[in-house]
Amino acid sequence: MPTKINREEFVSKFNAEGFVVVNELFSTSFIDALIPEFNNAVAQEQSLKQDEHQNKFSILLACPIYGGKFLEVLENENFVQPFNWLLGDTCIVWAYTSTCVPPQAHNKSTTTIHVDYPHFVQNYHAGIGSLILLDDFTEENGATWYLPFSHLQEQQPDEDYFYKHAKRLVAPKGSVFFFNLRLWHASGHNKTDKWRNSLAVGMKRPYFKQRIDLPRAMQHLDTSNLSDFVKQKLGYFAQSPASIEEFYEFANFRKTLQPSEWENKQTY
Repeated sequence: MPTKINREEFVSKFNAEGFVVVNELFSTSFIDALIPEFNNAVAQEQSLKQDEHQNKFSILLACPIYGGKFLEVLENENFVQPFNWLLGDTCIVWAYTSTCVPPQAHNKSTTTIHVDYPHFVQNYHAGIGSLILLDDFTEENGATWYLPFSHLQEQQPDEDYFYKHAKRLVAPKGSVFFFNLRLWHASGHNKTDKWRNSLAVGMKRPYFKQRIDLPRAMQHLDTSNLSDFVKQKLGYFAQSPASIEEFYEFANFRKTLQPSEWENKQTY
């Protein structure tokens, strides 16, 4: 059965504590079908890496360009709706990458307590982050450390205080960790002989520039069967006009169909 999320409870907990964990939001069968595509994409991207450091972490910079199950992730409304609740229906994918920890090792975020958004603005969500667990997260394989309520503080917590009070993201694969980009967190050390993999999907309000221009990066794919719901999340309706002619085109045909927050959902 699909995971159902109560909007009021989700928003209340997220705003208060800076995170929500939804166990097994994606089915085990879906994750199992996604993993071979994930491994193939990692193999393809290795040739683009410029140095040994980059090769070490099996990072995919723009998962949507590989199509398939990566795009089906965005068809799961139970996954997408929490972003809409917090950022508005016009929010788009800012970054859709992978984050992995090698066997018997750690990644660059293990040694640094950090946030994923540098600006501290109280009571305002510029963006929301999420981790989709492709493996069971355990303390042994480097489950993420995170400090509840720390999105409310601007300064980095003391390391001793952080590790004394932080929690671990221990959850089964298919679970999703939604988090405030100002939540202080760190990766764990993987003490097992297997990779610990996850997808990282961050969404922001549509006037933020995407980390990678996904509509342009996906031009090699047949996107004719993508729903408007998925296209909107990928940023297809938030692109800037490429010319004044394009700007003045009939509203139903130009790329900038997505209204800004101050236009009260009207185009012009």
